[in-house]
Amino acid sequence: MRVVIAKKLLSTIGGSELFARGLARELRILGHEVTLVGLRPAWPRPGVPPETLVAPPGPVTVRADGTTFVFLPARGGRLGAAIDGLLPTALVRMDDLKRAVVGADVVHSVAREWAGPLERAARDGGAAFVETPLVHPGQPFSGAGAADTRRYRRDDAVIALTEWEAGWYRERGVRHVHVTGVGPNLAALPEVARESATVLFVGRRERYKGYHALRAAAPLVWAERPDARFVTIGQAAWNAAFDRGPSDLRWVDRGVVTEEEKAEAFARATIFAMPSEHETFGHTYLEAWSAGLPVIAGDIAPLREVVREGIDGLHVRNEPRAIAGAILALLRDPDRARRMGAAGRERVEREFSWTAVAKRTESAYIQARTRSQAAARE
Repeated sequence: MRVVIAKKLLSTIGGSELFARGLARELRILGHEVTLVGLRPAWPRPGVPPETLVAPPGPVTVRADGTTFVFLPARGGRLGAAIDGLLPTALVRMDDLKRAVVGADVVHSVAREWAGPLERAARDGGAAFVETPLVHPGQPFSGAGAADTRRYRRDDAVIALTEWEAGWYRERGVRHVHVTGVGPNLAALPEVARESATVLFVGRRERYKGYHALRAAAPLVWAERPDARFVTIGQAAWNAAFDRGPSDLRWVDRGVVTEEEKAEAFARATIFAMPSEHETFGHTYLEAWSAGLPVIAGDIAPLREVVREGIDGLHVRNEPRAIAGAILALLRDPDRARRMGAAGRERVEREFSWTAVAKRTESAYIQARTRSQAAARE
């Protein structure tokens, strides 16, 4: 099959961005022709080839790491690209989208930023339209609105990452739902010593991710374990300039790092903590398990499915005392923490390899293509 996977931002930072890239890589291995389509950015982004910034005006096609990328400009030039990159808008030209998907058997929209125009382009080109909406009920622009729901019902396939998410769609009349999960995105682990009391957070440094509550939990942990260190990796929130952050040297905000640096942080850490209160799946839990770490996850429905309580992790509210209690419980019982990390690693290998995710996605594509062709004959 010829597959076009579209994700507005195609950097190497962010769960949905890495999902699109990882899926494209594995589908190519299965023998499919895959093109990644995204926004031509207004400024440099990690993993986006620099020629996208200096090429003449118009769409830019780049081949990198065995993948064909098509970067589409927004109306309004750099200003339009900046707006489209920051807001849930769709400022690319319809003609550019149609040319990017021409000849595709399947057009797969990852996240919802361009879903409406992509659906029209796919239908006009005779392709099946598949969507991974990554719905986040309760958040702004969550994908839970009436217009989004009507589109999910029209889709040839909706791909959910958990059974909980699939149930949310089915309750709203969406019929063609497939659960694929997601794979880990972690470079090879270096041979470094595991530290005895290092808590790692990897994700956007947002309140809903649990970053601020984790920060407030640190002094509670230090009261019992003054040797504990906290290391965070990830993009700062938009309002981080107004936040001075902790002054204690045992708290380290590293910002955006390379994949190799991230892998080393996982290899050195003792516990992974991201007590998020809004999450579709949380791919960084898989990264933590790949490194043999126990995880502390948010106490929400999708994460209660992903993380097995007491087996490969713990669930806590996004609240400092609950987070500190979970950290201290694992630090007090390192054997239990190691067993949880080992159980998580075994589960990743069994259920969440990228090969398994790609094969489940391939099955969804085949059914979507059959459905699209049948509808065209009616």
